[in-house]
Amino acid sequence: MDLYNNRMCNKMENESPGFLLITFLTKRPLILALIPLLLLSYLVGWFYQNTTFEMNLFIPGETNQPIQFLEGVILVVVAILSGVLIVIAIKRRFEKILKIFFSIGLFISSVSVFWLHGYLISISYSSSVTESTPLFTIIKWVELITAIIGIIVGSLSFVIFILNKGNPIIKNITVFVIGLAIGSVFGLILHSATFFTLLILISLFDIYSVFRGPISKIFKRTNFSIIPQNYTTEERLVGIGIGDFVFYSALVTFVSSNYGLILGACTIIGIVVGIKITEKMLYRYNKFPGLPIPIFLSLFLFGIGWIIINYILGAAN
Repeated sequence: MDLYNNRMCNKMENESPGFLLITFLTKRPLILALIPLLLLSYLVGWFYQNTTFEMNLFIPGETNQPIQFLEGVILVVVAILSGVLIVIAIKRRFEKILKIFFSIGLFISSVSVFWLHGYLISISYSSSVTESTPLFTIIKWVELITAIIGIIVGSLSFVIFILNKGNPIIKNITVFVIGLAIGSVFGLILHSATFFTLLILISLFDIYSVFRGPISKIFKRTNFSIIPQNYTTEERLVGIGIGDFVFYSALVTFVSSNYGLILGACTIIGIVVGIKITEKMLYRYNKFPGLPIPIFLSLFLFGIGWIIINYILGAAN
């Protein structure tokens, strides 16, 4: 998450790989954009609250917490290596190759996450309906329908972020939709140890990435701004990366679906308060990581709520 003003627009370079930073830009308080994201993630968690998914990403052993922890570490290592490779590619001026891989990855990820939502819906409700009910026909087609939606979103994201077409409103809506889709899938398919390991480590890495790591180096090496040139006012803009959307959504979805709606509400409160604090830090330091304060504050409130429900209220009953 970074803050920029309109004076940086003049530093935009046509050859700069701006497609690497898929960003939601707004002149308004961030919370106005994030509250709908959090509420929709909350609804997704409620929708799947009584459904259990068993999906292992790398290593079999869904009941083995050390293996789940290892999966979380692997995911973070993949993210770190990806950032390092991007910086190396920019340094060696392999932007065209990078753009091709990024285009393919963006399209495939869009199609995959929407198809996954269809798959999760189908396996959640297919066992509860019979072939004679109208709902059975809908469920049979839901994976195909969501995959088609993913193709549409993936194609739109290619045009918007790779070809740099479309106005800021459409770009923001696309970031919102993709962030919600990816985040809610993460919140549904990951086991607890994997999810919390990933969330904590990636939040810590976000601090390094913004100040000294890949994100910081991308800006220094390319000297470009993510603000479109058609923003000409003297107002400050806040740019929040799609990764922040993903992990905010993932946390709310995960807690709501696995631990209940009360604790899910606690994570929403933590993110909202954390975003307000982070926004103030943005205006003071001009750039600031978007994950640590909201995520760790949410986890703190989640932990307090979990203790109250399970030990204090549970003992009273």
